[in-house]
Amino acid sequence: MTEPCNDDDRARMFAAADRLQDSMTDLRADMSTLQAYGQHNRRYIWGLVVSLALDVALSIVVAVFAVQASEASSLANQNRQAQRTTCEAGNQARAVSIQLWNYVLDATKDDPRNQTPERKALIAKFRTYMESAYAQRDCNAPTK
Repeated sequence: MTEPCNDDDRARMFAAADRLQDSMTDLRADMSTLQAYGQHNRRYIWGLVVSLALDVALSIVVAVFAVQASEASSLANQNRQAQRTTCEAGNQARAVSIQLWNYVLDATKDDPRNQTPERKALIAKFRTYMESAYAQRDCNAPTK
């Protein structure tokens, strides 16, 4: 059957059991260290996920504002062009008005009633007023 253990065998078994217990204690310490390291890494990963989500959200917000700014700039350019076109049309209308009044004033020049110095001065004064009232505008000047 089984042979009885002698003292040397028992001492070796106890020594092996002590080494096994020390190894288990070291393994438990290593596992605790790894567990703490894993928790630390998971916190960093969650921080990176949150940071990436914020980065994507801010990028979307910046892109939306960039599109809106581009549309506003385009609208401002369209308004500027419309203002220039309106100004040029106004200048043409003023030129036509000046031509009309000059035609009327030139037609009255031959009338003997308008040959008096007072009437001539009045017509000259009206021409001066008309030239300033219907003066051309600078359509390329920046608006205020």
